[in-house]
Amino acid sequence: MLSLALVGSACNGGGSKGSAGSGGSVASGGTIGSGGASGLGGAVGTGGTVGTGGARGDASACGATGTYDQLILCDHPIGYWALGKGSGSEPDLSGNNNAGTYKGGNPTLSALPNGDPVAVFNGSSQYLTIPSKASYSIPTTHSLTWEGWIRPDVLQFPNDGGSGYVDWMGKCQDYAPTCEWEARMYSTTNAESRCNRLSAYVFNSSAGLGSAADWQPNCGLIQAGTWYHVVGEYTTLNQPSDCSNTSMYPGSINVWVNGVEWNHASHGQTGCMSQYNVVPQALSSPVNIGTMAMDGWFPGAIGKVAIYDYLLTAAQIAAHYQSMTSKQPTGSCANTCGF
Repeated sequence: MLSLALVGSACNGGGSKGSAGSGGSVASGGTIGSGGASGLGGAVGTGGTVGTGGARGDASACGATGTYDQLILCDHPIGYWALGKGSGSEPDLSGNNNAGTYKGGNPTLSALPNGDPVAVFNGSSQYLTIPSKASYSIPTTHSLTWEGWIRPDVLQFPNDGGSGYVDWMGKCQDYAPTCEWEARMYSTTNAESRCNRLSAYVFNSSAGLGSAADWQPNCGLIQAGTWYHVVGEYTTLNQPSDCSNTSMYPGSINVWVNGVEWNHASHGQTGCMSQYNVVPQALSSPVNIGTMAMDGWFPGAIGKVAIYDYLLTAAQIAAHYQSMTSKQPTGSCANTCGF
């Protein structure tokens, strides 16, 4: 039994600071066992194939009952921050004892769709910073997933550093020479015509242009004050067959919003690590939430951020979305996406 008290439109455009185009799908790969025990540090099974980017857990093994936090912990994140305190230290509920610290003032509190408390960042100075760990880096296990719930309170970001987007989370605080990955959202109107695009980016250590997967909504779909579940996945173990130069730059990127997967097939080389010749490294940047590098700030609520050292499956992602909202994912993606 889990105990929280114990567990504690231009696809290929580029730009400075990694503002590249959209990204690509990650193959589902094999499984590593059948989910293992749901207790603290439970076993992850003994069977299955390692090395194909497959999932470690099995959503069915976690069951349909219990809290959202229990479901996430059953899937064995290596870091999990509910962001429900809003001040001081935010505990790492995964049991790996890597608490975050609020900086730039204390966020106010609001509620997630399931009623749990959540931090609301002011979009100008407030963020949570989490110390770096090797397990938060793609090369450590060759596959990495991050997820979080975001509620943008405006859709034209006032403090975006002139970029047209904000990085609502990332491991790239100082850009070069310790840049790794980020979660990005674009304003409704921006110079690249990427209306409210939600992206998962990955960079070389020198930053610059990054490879990415893009969830490009139909303009007007995303609404201020509405909750969205965003999942980014990276692997260097496999890639779609249309990725080029994979012997030098293997791997791919994937992104999901509200349980709906983007469609790499509509975006070509975008979504391949080789899109911008990225070879991920394990470096020392902290993970920041609410901002990435203090040059752009997310105005709104962010909660239930988790990092995994494997790729979540479609079933796991759908189960997380359903647990929070009591809804099944609906929608589809091609060049643009809808619910």
